[in-house]
Amino acid sequence: MLTDISRPEQILCKSLAPLVRNHAVGDSIHVPPQGNFFFSALQFFMPIILREVHSEWRYEGLDDLLPSRFQKTGHREIELIGLAQCLSDMTTIPFHLCLQLSTTYDSVSWVDLKMGDCVGQSHTRWHVAKRLDSINWLYHVGYGEREL
Repeated sequence: MLTDISRPEQILCKSLAPLVRNHAVGDSIHVPPQGNFFFSALQFFMPIILREVHSEWRYEGLDDLLPSRFQKTGHREIELIGLAQCLSDMTTIPFHLCLQLSTTYDSVSWVDLKMGDCVGQSHTRWHVAKRLDSINWLYHVGYGEREL
């Protein structure tokens, strides 16, 4: 039993591992309907790691993750770009998450997460992936070592 990682990270790894194993580098990943555990785990995982560096995330949570780009970018590695809703005020914010699973697929060995400023109603999840350079990234957290 894994005890040194959070429950959201355990669920995230368990649901992400088969998706990563079954796709080639560069493939888009489509989460099947039964894959909702992955997005649910992410809704808890992302605030947990943001809290490590940004105290304003202490009481914040996320809901309604809307991916615009989800692909396998390397060995045991994914990139996910999209929008999420902050629970405290229901604002919609962009996120950019890159992570790599450990060699045993049971923990996250490397992560790079950015959360942006509130986006207006005119922005859709598809605009986020196309306009990464113009997003005002308010929060950034990274840890671990990426294996190439």
